[in-house]
Amino acid sequence: MIGILFIYWIWKAFTNLALEYGKNKWTYFFFGIVAYYGGTILGGFLVGIVLGLTNGFESVANESFDNAGWSILYIILGGLACYGTHKLLENKLEKERELNEKDGIDDIGVAEEN
Repeated sequence: MIGILFIYWIWKAFTNLALEYGKNKWTYFFFGIVAYYGGTILGGFLVGIVLGLTNGFESVANESFDNAGWSILYIILGGLACYGTHKLLENKLEKERELNEKDGIDDIGVAEEN
């Protein structure tokens, strides 16, 4: 159930971002979902590698990762990846907006005054 809420929050944040800058909302929603699940999977791999290097890979293979603590860690890592992707896209779109305002069709052939 919580997973459905996360998907809704990701959809809402990335859709608002896309609509604010006049982009396709489904493309940006897809970026958000990929960032969340990609961050979760990458976090799982990194935790497994770090635990394997510190405790030995045989002990990691026998350990259970099904408890709530690990799930919360992976949710946090996915959320951080999603937040980072959102900020990255927001900065990219803001720069695009500034360039479009600066280099408009009305500005062709007009000399800048300093």
